[in-house]
Amino acid sequence: MRDAEQRGLDAQDSGSDLTHRALARRFVLGRQRARDLAADPPPRLTTTRKGRSFPVAKRTAIWRAIFATRPTNWAQGNRAPFGAIVEAHRQASVECKALNIAPPRYRTVYMLWHRGVPGADVLKALTRP
Repeated sequence: MRDAEQRGLDAQDSGSDLTHRALARRFVLGRQRARDLAADPPPRLTTTRKGRSFPVAKRTAIWRAIFATRPTNWAQGNRAPFGAIVEAHRQASVECKALNIAPPRYRTVYMLWHRGVPGADVLKALTRP
């Protein structure tokens, strides 16, 4: 059955050798799905989870908040002062809402805080006037 539907996606296959009604029905479903995908491709996912990166504006807002709340003598591996990550998350959320961007999750701010340094594109955006 799956094979018949997959064959329907192939424009070169005519499906004339499918004699059973269920197989022919599945072939037609595959053909319709191929036409629908060609006419209206599925939208690109906008989620940022599982390895996808955030927009630069959002990462810049998060790092700006981290740098505002993190001590200047902080080194990677140091513990965060009590309430500092919460404050950074609050500041990043306020800035993201002002930019009409979805606010970051607390875990995102926590992970970036402990990563230590932002990427080159964020550093470039932070140093621009």
